[in-house]
Amino acid sequence: MKIILILITLVSTITGHAREAISGSRYELLTGVRRGGDSSKGFWDKKYARTNYIYGKAPAKFLAKNYDFIPQGSKIIDIGMGEGRNAVFLASKGYKVSGIDISSVAIKKARMLAREFGVRIETIHKSIADYKVPKNSVDAIVCFYFVDREVVKKLKSWLKPGGILIFESFTIKQKVINKIKEDDIYLLGEGELFKLFSDFNVLKYEQASHRKDFIASIIVQKPR
Repeated sequence: MKIILILITLVSTITGHAREAISGSRYELLTGVRRGGDSSKGFWDKKYARTNYIYGKAPAKFLAKNYDFIPQGSKIIDIGMGEGRNAVFLASKGYKVSGIDISSVAIKKARMLAREFGVRIETIHKSIADYKVPKNSVDAIVCFYFVDREVVKKLKSWLKPGGILIFESFTIKQKVINKIKEDDIYLLGEGELFKLFSDFNVLKYEQASHRKDFIASIIVQKPR
């Protein structure tokens, strides 16, 4: 009996802390990149139409650990909000959050998640490319698994001096792991985040490899 209990404990410990390698299908879900290159509204509406929350309801780990880099009382824009896990988390911490997404299905699920957690978020159903924000007007921005260099330029201009941006996505190494033949533009090059934000102050940077997940994460502040 003692041996059985020890084995159960060991298994629980391993499964509780190990992170499984991301599958090709989950990579597609996170990035919108798939064979054929379809990253359209229809693709996302179809994916989000599942009854469950495809990424779960918990926020991204990097955000959960580092959200307090954003000053309390800040107004935050969540770029490519999806089903709202990060937006709802930030709202639960007292921030005023606006989430933008191209998928009407995602917007609906984000609102449902906000109600479930008893918080309020503003939802914006629009393509990020078409979304207009005055320059130097936003306190903070979070952007997870949405790589578009032209959009990054916009985000930088939207932030107020002293504003905070938290950004995370897969690096080019993830493409090799998943054996994907799509264009490299949807992935970050080695050290690319430093180049994208070379004119900002870097507050924190991570480039992690967790059991074949290759992810780069950064927190930057716009110079005052």
